[in-house]
This record gives sequence, structure tokens and C-alpha cells, in this order.
Amino acid sequence: MSDQRPRPESAKWTVHGSRSIYESWWVELHMVDVELNSGRRFEHEVIRVPREAVGTAVVVDGRLLMIWRHRMIPDTWGWEIPAGVVDEGETVAAAARREVLEETGWRCGPTEPCLSWHPSSGLSDQKFHLHRSREATLVGEPTDIDEAVEVDWIPIDDLRSMVGSADIVDGLSMVAVWYLLADRA
Repeated sequence: MSDQRPRPESAKWTVHGSRSIYESWWVELHMVDVELNSGRRFEHEVIRVPREAVGTAVVVDGRLLMIWRHRMIPDTWGWEIPAGVVDEGETVAAAARREVLEETGWRCGPTEPCLSWHPSSGLSDQKFHLHRSREATLVGEPTDIDEAVEVDWIPIDDLRSMVGSADIVDGLSMVAVWYLLADRA
């Protein structure tokens, strides 16, 4: 269903300009000169992420393919779905399949898009995509040895308790889990 509510231009923040503070292939930081509807004007820090990311929920026989890994920034361990950036010139679907193979050693079947979202729209333009595949074939060990300490098939029935016990804390994986649980309801 499409939201048909009015979208008046007067409700949008006005952007008067932007200056780059830092840029790399991975992330950019900009100071954006904005004006609110009230007339208040200030500089807003904006994180630009030039490359979109995709995660793939590979579900076969009631189990979700996941990796166990450490995340340096929040210093957490957790189960995640295979995910990564979409390379230049690559489709989201191709990136979804590539990341599954690199991180798990499993070649997934065709993927279908489920959702796309901005995980922190008040701070960043980063965009995530969730794809799902319903088949996979083991082809060998993961080729990206820096991603997973362990690869396993987690029963869908265990996912809700894993979120509650903080075994799943990654945002992209969390959205995938809740999507799968809602889809089963």
C-alpha cells in the first residue's frame, strides 16, 4: 500500500549548502547548512555512505544460515546473516549471492528482495537491503576468512530467544530475523 498523505514542500528542511570534512571509499562526513520550518538555521553533521549494503536471509528447512563474528566498533560478538557492500557495477542481487558464498562457503539459489531501509535516517544516508534465498549448496570453506569464526544453520524457532539473549545484536541481522518471524506469523 502506498502512503498517499500530503507531502508539502514547506515541511522539508531547506539545505543551504554542504562542506566535506572527511572522505574515503567507505564513509564521508559532511557539515550541512540546514534551515528548519521554524526558520532556525544550523549546521548538521551528516554521514554519507557511498555504497549500499545487502544482507541475505538464506532459509532452508526451517533454518537460517548465520555467521558468528566479532564487531570491533561496539566490541560485541553475535550471530549475523551474511552481508556486505554492493560493489560498483554490481546488482544488489549479485552482491547478496556473492557475500553468502564468500562468508559461508554456501552458494545460495536465486534471491528475492524483501526490504530496503535507511537504518539511521537522522544521521546517515546509508541504505540497507534484505534479500532472501530458499536454497543453498555447500561448495567449500568460506573464502573471506576475516568475516566468520563459525558458520551454522540456526533453527528459525530459536531466533526470538537469541535476540532476547543478545546473541543477535547487529541491526541488519535483527531486521532480517524480525522479518522472517513476522512472515511466519
